[in-house]
Amino acid sequence: MVRLLIYGLSLLHLGPGVAFALLSFGCEGHAPYLGALCSKSLLVAFASLTVGAWLVLGMGLVAVHLVGTARRPNASVALRSFSLLSLVAFGTLVGFAAWALTGTQLFFLAIPASLAVGWLFIANPLVCSPVAGAAKSSSSSQRAV
Repeated sequence: MVRLLIYGLSLLHLGPGVAFALLSFGCEGHAPYLGALCSKSLLVAFASLTVGAWLVLGMGLVAVHLVGTARRPNASVALRSFSLLSLVAFGTLVGFAAWALTGTQLFFLAIPASLAVGWLFIANPLVCSPVAGAAKSSSSSQRAV
């Protein structure tokens, strides 16, 4: 219960913090990096950035939780597949959020990056080890060569 409260308070405070940082550093100079968002009312821009940050951070928390539960040895294939889908959703959300803010499509590389990082935690190489009989036959065939 305490962990859930800490997660909720962290998301609640990090959303406006990210929005404030984006507004203060993205709207300065002659050609602001955030472009059209800087021309809106400060309150509207801050509110939209806060909601967007909450969506991205919340989806990231869901993906991390699902990857953590899928790491267990008795996790089902459905749970592992669902956690990988949440990683794709997180990468897509990051890509769309950054594309909407900056206009560049390079941030869609967050999709394969989140999949790669998640796969490092979900994959279990011990499941992929060969059967003992197959290992003996392959080692004997290598000696014959």
